[in-house]
Amino acid sequence: MRKVLKAIDTITGTVGSLSSWLVIAMVIVILCEVIARYVFNSPTSWAFGSMRLIGGVIIVFGWAYAQLHNAHIRVDIFYTHFSARKKALVDILGSIMFFFPLIGGFTYVVISRELDLLLTGQVLTSSFWFSPSSLYGLVIMLGLTLTCLQFAAQLIRDIYTLAKGRTI
Repeated sequence: MRKVLKAIDTITGTVGSLSSWLVIAMVIVILCEVIARYVFNSPTSWAFGSMRLIGGVIIVFGWAYAQLHNAHIRVDIFYTHFSARKKALVDILGSIMFFFPLIGGFTYVVISRELDLLLTGQVLTSSFWFSPSSLYGLVIMLGLTLTCLQFAAQLIRDIYTLAKGRTI
C-alpha cells in the first residue's frame, strides 16, 4: 500500500512541478501576442487558445499538487489544535461531504459536454492538428483523474491514521 501511495505522490509531484514551468510558456505567448498586436498591429489567431489551454493545464494539475502539499484553503481556527486522529476525521468528513460530490458533479458535466460535442459533430474544427474542445476536455479529465487519485491517497492515509493513531 505504501508503494502505491508513494507512486501517486511521485506522479503528482512530478506533474505539478513540470506544469509550473508552463507559466514561463504562458508569459512568452502573452509577450508574443502583445508585441504582434501593439508593435506590428497584427494580432495572432493562435495566442488566445494557447493561453487558455496553458492556463487550464496549470490550474487542473495544480489541484492535485495543492492536495499533495496540503495547501487547499481551510479554516484553521480549531483544526490546528486537534490531535492527528481528529484532524484525520475532519479530513475524511470533508472529503466525503464536499470533495467527492463536487468532483463527481464536475466530472459528470465535463464528460457529458464532451460526449454531446462528439455526438453532434461539433468536435470537428478547421484546425489541421487538433480539436481545441477535445484537447481542453482531455486536459481537464487528466487533471481530475490526478486530483481524484491524490485525494484517494490522502483519504487512505486519513483512514489509517484514524484507525491506528499513526501515519502511514
